[in-house]
Amino acid sequence: MLPSERASLFADPTDAVGETVADGIYRVLIEAILFGDLASAQRLILQELAERFQVSLTPVREALQRLASEGFIETTPRRGYRIRKPSPRHVTELWQVRIGLELTAGDLTMACLKNGGATGLVERLERIQVELDQTETLSHRRHIELNAFFHQSMIEASGNRLLSGVYHGIQMQLLGAWVQRGKENWRLRLQSESIEHRSLIAALQERDGSALANAIKHHLGRSLDGALADLAEHAGEDIATNEKPSNHQGKEHRHEQG
Repeated sequence: MLPSERASLFADPTDAVGETVADGIYRVLIEAILFGDLASAQRLILQELAERFQVSLTPVREALQRLASEGFIETTPRRGYRIRKPSPRHVTELWQVRIGLELTAGDLTMACLKNGGATGLVERLERIQVELDQTETLSHRRHIELNAFFHQSMIEASGNRLLSGVYHGIQMQLLGAWVQRGKENWRLRLQSESIEHRSLIAALQERDGSALANAIKHHLGRSLDGALADLAEHAGEDIATNEKPSNHQGKEHRHEQG
C-alpha cells in the first residue's frame, strides 16, 4: 500500500505510541516552516504560540526546543525564536552523512535480498515512483513525502534499526523542503530524479551491489548540487532585497538631490 496524502513524513517511523501534545505542535510548526506558511523573518514567541494552540507553555517549549536542536529555528536574545536559514556548509555536511548512511543501507539491503529477505521492496519502490512520475498533478508537499518514503523504504529494508534511527534523526526528508522553500526549481529536476530512482530499482532487481552503490552516489551527488543551487538563489534574492532602498530612504535621497 502506498502512503496516503494523510500519512505524515514527519512522524518517527519507529514510534508506535500515540502523538503527544508537543509532537503535534512540532508537526504543525515544521510544516508551516517548510512550506512557507510562516514568513522566514517571523518570530515564534512562546506565550503567543501557547495561546494559539490553547495549551500550557511546557509542550510549546518542548516543540520549540526540538526545532532548535534540529537546526530549523534559532533563539534571539529577548525576542523568542526565529526561522533559521540553512547554510551551504550545513547542507553539504548533512548530505555527506546521508550518502554514507544510504551506501551502508544499500550494502545491507543487497545482502538481505540475496538471502531471500527484503521481500516486496522493489515492488514498493516501483509503486512510489509511479506516483512520483505523475508530474502534472504532483504538489511540492506530495513530492517531498513520496521522495522521503522512497528513500526510507530502502533504509528500513536494511534491517538495521540503529541506522534507520540515525537517518530519521538527521531529518533528511525535511531538509529538501527547507532548502526548496518558496521555489519551483524542484520541478525541473523531476525527470533526472525519475531516471536515477529507476537506476536504483534496476540495481536492486538485478542484485548488483556495485551498480547500486554507483547509482546512490550519482543520485545524491546531483541532489546536493541542486540543493546548493537553490541556496545560492535564495542568497541572491536576500542580497537584492537588502540593497533595495526603502520608500523612506528613497524620499530622503530625492530630497538631498533636490
